[in-house]
Amino acid sequence: MGGAQTIPWKTPEQGAATSVVLATSPQLEGLGGRYFEDCSEALPNNPGTRTGVAPWALDPEVAARLWTVSEHAVDRA
Repeated sequence: MGGAQTIPWKTPEQGAATSVVLATSPQLEGLGGRYFEDCSEALPNNPGTRTGVAPWALDPEVAARLWTVSEHAVDRA
């Protein structure tokens, strides 16, 4: 059963830290549309890792499609 990768768990404080920084930092005021992790802006994902932002998450066409689907879902609710 070798090869299994152990995923390190964060404490609740560690898990909340990025959200707290984003909600309270005056340096980030007005900044949107970016992906953050571990209290910093995320770098592009390296395939095979569990960190970074995936290329599709930054694709404006995918974002526009998601917006349209979301609007239709809300209209039906």
